Order: sequence, then structure tokens, then C-alpha cells
Amino acid sequence: MNRRLKLINWVKAQHDGQLIKDTNAPYFDHVLAVANHVAGTGALNYEIGLCHDLLEKTTVTSIELLAQIKGFGYEEEEAGHINSCVNELTRQFTKADNPLPKKMRKALEDERLLQISPDSQTVKYADFSYNAGWMMTHDRHHAKDYLTRHIELIKEMTDGNTGLREEVLKQLYKLLAEVI
Repeated sequence: MNRRLKLINWVKAQHDGQLIKDTNAPYFDHVLAVANHVAGTGALNYEIGLCHDLLEKTTVTSIELLAQIKGFGYEEEEAGHINSCVNELTRQFTKADNPLPKKMRKALEDERLLQISPDSQTVKYADFSYNAGWMMTHDRHHAKDYLTRHIELIKEMTDGNTGLREEVLKQLYKLLAEVI
């Protein structure tokens, strides 16, 4: 079994039993969709996309993630890069860790995302794309605000893959036109 397949199976097991909000779909479908969306945009972007929610949605720690990735056969530098990007993609301004009002936490998080690495921004574009589609199906009432906020954010997040960024911006503008 190659290293990528080992990682896929392990990530799937970590998300076992989790469902995408308001669906019966396994949460793993979300991370796999993000990984597939960024495949080919960077050497390790598939792996970063696959792991992007591990620290936020499971009990996996950064130290455990790094050890697992190396154990699957990724070189030290590769494992470090994947782990670093997953840490960048993990929300820092959460309700549990920060008593600020939700609007302020979101603004701080958006500001933080402007500083993350190009590969992390690329994965975040794909994450926003997936989440926008989910919003249109499952939370259309809040879709206009979500789309407007994320269009503005992606316009400022200019370090990721340019082609994917433009694709996602077009998608979000199209979806916004449907809810206005």
C-alpha cells in the first residue's frame, strides 16, 4: 500500500462516525472533496486538503499527525510541510478559546488567513468552494452573508493557486447572483 493510500485510510478512520452537518453523508466526503479539488495545484496539496480538518474535528494532535505522516513514508520535510499547513488551516479564534463576540472572532480569523502560506490558501479556496455549495443546499438563509464575506476574503487572499482562486471566485459570484 502506498503512502497516500495509507494516509487516506487513516484520515477516514479519524473521521469515522462524523457526518456532514444536516446530511447523512460521512464527514470524510468533505475532506476528500477538498483534497480532490486541490490535487495537482501543488506537490502536497492533496495531502493537506485531506488532513485540513483533523486538528479541528478530531482528537488528533499536531504531534500525532506529524508522526503518522512520517510513519506512512513521507520524508521529514514533506511531513513537516503538511503538518505546518494543517496547523495554519486550523481555526485559532474559536469560541472555546476566546471570549470575544463571534463577529470579532470571524474578523480575526479572516485577518489570520491572509497571512497563511500559499499552499494553505489554495486548500482554503477549495474548502470555501465546498462550503458554499453546502450553504446553498442546507442553509440558503445565510448563504448571501457567507458568499459576500468569502468573496471579499478570497479577493484579499492572493498567495494561493491563481487558477483555483479565480475558479472559486467565479463560483461564489454565480451563487451570490442566485440568492440576491
